[in-house]
Amino acid sequence: MLIKLKIQHIGNNYKLKMSLKRKILWLSNCTFSEEKIKATGTWIIAMGEALIKTGEVELYNISYGNTKTIIRNDCQGINQWIIPNVKTNSKGLPPQYIIDFIKGVEQEVNPDVIHIWGTESYWGMLSATNVFSKPVLLEIQGILSTCVSVFYGGLSNSELMGCVGLKEIILPQRLFYFRKQEFIKRSRIEKFIISNSPRIAVQSDWVKAHIKLENENAILFNAGILLRKEFYVAEPWKRSKNNEVIIFTSSSGSNMYKGLHVLLRAIAVLKKTIPTIKLHIGGRILFDKILQDGYSNWLVKEAKKLGIINNIEWLGSLTADEIIYQLQIASVFVVPSYVESYCLALAEAMIIGIPCVASYAGAMPELAEDKKSALFFPVGDYTTCASHIQQIVNDESIANHLSIKARASAFKKNNFIDNVKVQLAIYDTISREL
Repeated sequence: MLIKLKIQHIGNNYKLKMSLKRKILWLSNCTFSEEKIKATGTWIIAMGEALIKTGEVELYNISYGNTKTIIRNDCQGINQWIIPNVKTNSKGLPPQYIIDFIKGVEQEVNPDVIHIWGTESYWGMLSATNVFSKPVLLEIQGILSTCVSVFYGGLSNSELMGCVGLKEIILPQRLFYFRKQEFIKRSRIEKFIISNSPRIAVQSDWVKAHIKLENENAILFNAGILLRKEFYVAEPWKRSKNNEVIIFTSSSGSNMYKGLHVLLRAIAVLKKTIPTIKLHIGGRILFDKILQDGYSNWLVKEAKKLGIINNIEWLGSLTADEIIYQLQIASVFVVPSYVESYCLALAEAMIIGIPCVASYAGAMPELAEDKKSALFFPVGDYTTCASHIQQIVNDESIANHLSIKARASAFKKNNFIDNVKVQLAIYDTISREL
């Protein structure tokens, strides 16, 4: 921990005031950049920028990217290294030169805390195998093992076979069966990481329950999530005065367990009474014209079969401003997922104030309360999903009630100042162990 001396002016007198500056080393999947990001992990970027602005943290970040060599790329006052995105061995560890480099950064920086973001990459294995000498905090972003049981999103065997396309034939490892097996393999590594992590940060009771199942001795910290600054200052949602009905959803990728097919079926039900209904889909679902994922191709075929292909707009990856615009012009935001460890997209929608419909999955019921700040439906139940959307579209009082309550709840749960203070307090608690 750096000790800086500040000169404080009091009347005609001056005195020295000590200021403690925490040195924190992050291992994350996000690279800080001047460009507006469209990828996942935006809450990490938001937290990093907020911590730097407090003036109380000296932040170091190691991430991986499309680079052949290790490069230094400082940004916004954050000391940053980008390492090659390499394959891991059977133990889930990277090549030795990567391990040696990261150990070297730890020795050079001498951080108070090493903060590992997520179990999805090999960062956690470095800690679990005692590579580091400094105290480590593992932050849970998602739990891979919870995706395994719902990996196919309730699709039948014949529907799964419909998800086999050219990409899966050329690249068999992309076949849904082998993708699930990869999740199973990675979830075993994840369990090892969690079992060997003495300090773990969580954002929900749902995640906490799963962590305790694997490691009842871990010290758990309740951490907060920050949204990108654009969402805090954006104009709130207002019900459209025209008759246009737009449903907005977003997904981080082409994954069956995100349940996009459930929403397609709900839209098909709604089209019977709202022929002009529109579904706007954000995220990397359709992005490759030649080797499209089989599930993405199947979604297009399913939309044609349901007679709603012309009611859909595939928007691709979106910036914060683009997401806000879609939330402001839409009638309802829907999350049809089979599992969510937090659901940043729902938090962003709620803080804008758009009425939300979500599946009763994972930690989402902790973000909103049914019939007060959102309407929930049973996982996979597209009929109830459609009914809830219909209620909001038809009844202005329901829409406005959900909007007001959602916005109030989101500002409280994602409070910018409070969540930064919580993060600093967590670092202080861990650093006092030294």
